[in-house]
Amino acid sequence: MNRITGLKGILSLVLILLCAGTVFGVPGGAKKSLPTAEKKKATVADEIKNANYVGSSACKECHQKEHMDWKETWHANMHRDIDTSIVKADFNNVEITYKDVEIETADKKKVKISPSIKLVKEGDKFTFTLIDKDNPANNQTYPIAYVLGGNWEQHFEAVVRGMYYATPMRWVMADGQWRSKPFNDFWWIADGTPDGRPKKPEEMPKTQVGDAKCDACHTTGFKTSKDKASGKWTAVKLELGISCEMCHGPGSKHVQTKSKDAIINPLNLNALQQDQLCGQCHSRVTNKNEKDLAFPQDFFIGNTDLQDRVEFWTYSTKPKNFWPNDFASKNRQQYHDIQKSKHQNAGVTCITCHDVHSSKTGYAQVRGDKGMLCASCHTASAEMYVGSVMAKSGANCTDCHMAKIANRAGGTKKTKEHWDVSSHTFKSIMPHTADELKMRSSCDACHQGEKREAMGAAMLKQQVEVKNKIEEVSAAVAAYEKKGRKAVKAKKLLNAVSLDKSSGAHNYQKAMDMLDDAMKILKK
Repeated sequence: MNRITGLKGILSLVLILLCAGTVFGVPGGAKKSLPTAEKKKATVADEIKNANYVGSSACKECHQKEHMDWKETWHANMHRDIDTSIVKADFNNVEITYKDVEIETADKKKVKISPSIKLVKEGDKFTFTLIDKDNPANNQTYPIAYVLGGNWEQHFEAVVRGMYYATPMRWVMADGQWRSKPFNDFWWIADGTPDGRPKKPEEMPKTQVGDAKCDACHTTGFKTSKDKASGKWTAVKLELGISCEMCHGPGSKHVQTKSKDAIINPLNLNALQQDQLCGQCHSRVTNKNEKDLAFPQDFFIGNTDLQDRVEFWTYSTKPKNFWPNDFASKNRQQYHDIQKSKHQNAGVTCITCHDVHSSKTGYAQVRGDKGMLCASCHTASAEMYVGSVMAKSGANCTDCHMAKIANRAGGTKKTKEHWDVSSHTFKSIMPHTADELKMRSSCDACHQGEKREAMGAAMLKQQVEVKNKIEEVSAAVAAYEKKGRKAVKAKKLLNAVSLDKSSGAHNYQKAMDMLDDAMKILKK
């Protein structure tokens, strides 16, 4: 019999589950508590709604360590003034030509053009020029004002008549190359020529400005309004980047009183509040009241009414962003995914696994080893997984249950498609399901072609065998106990397989061995 020896390197570090939070071990024998949300009514934040935003520098006065750690995160550096020290992209007189960009003519007919842009750095100034090759008089040059992101991609906002627009070019950090396709197409208008014509500044769409589409989730203390006469959106922003008050609420009263009641600690919110706090930005939406806006205007920490403020994009409305089963196929849609998970009902939220204060924990600011985080709750599955073929190959929980089936970085000359975004449904997509839905499967990162299909089919067959065996052993245990005998050892083995809930997918051989051993015990 394959004995349960504990999940080497993971379960040896797993301790116990406490009502206040899941506790797991870390290297060196230290203990760390995972913050899980309590089941309670929503915390009301009315007492600080009249407070003002004061900026992260005010928080630094008392919270120096937290501020120092946060400054290194991508949240803090999401939206920055252009500066030569932070620009990694190539602006050295680079010309980019985009092939087959689909745009609309004045009468709404779709045509394809192949426009070009030129990127230039002169001293500490960065510009990009939209080129009209058949009539250079139509060229349009704009200064770059802001750098956005820089972990997966570095992208930019340019100034057009005092308004900020996301530029068409994005630099893919992993490849060190520009995207092959433009991020957006509203910079050009069809004129019957192969490359179209750059729009004039006055022709630029007012609804596509950063103050209506992007910047609410890249800045803090953001408030936008629309001039009804001109249709122009203009926002005020206290601070660039996602700073303290984006998650803790405006801090003026807290700064004055030093009272913990005058600020919000997200850990004190319930699970729905915590997830919606992150979900206001980690989702793709259309504002219900102002269709121009791509974010929930005036959403406040502790609110639980995102669905009343916005329409969430779906496969039906935005098929380029989702797979046919509504799983995310693009980045920044984690909130869509977690609605399909059982985690929220169990009190497991975004901040259970992610430490938003520090990047020292590594990729995506996960609080610890990813497999260890899962094993701290899913102990039965972790024990079953030990010794499996996948475990021996180095695969962990997230490789299958959070497979990278979505992308953030665009394709380049070097890499056609980047699969760099983890699914947050926590559901594995088997090859046969993926083929039916024409989507990426959880197996694709490691297995391709006929091997992928064969392994997927074999796993399904094995799961049927294990399910049938569980039913057989369950019936045998029931019959055994009807005779007034206790089936302690057999039930322990049966429960180990049943509580794993993978029907042998985690470790087919171990599951079958344990069930066979249970039957042998009952037949003695």
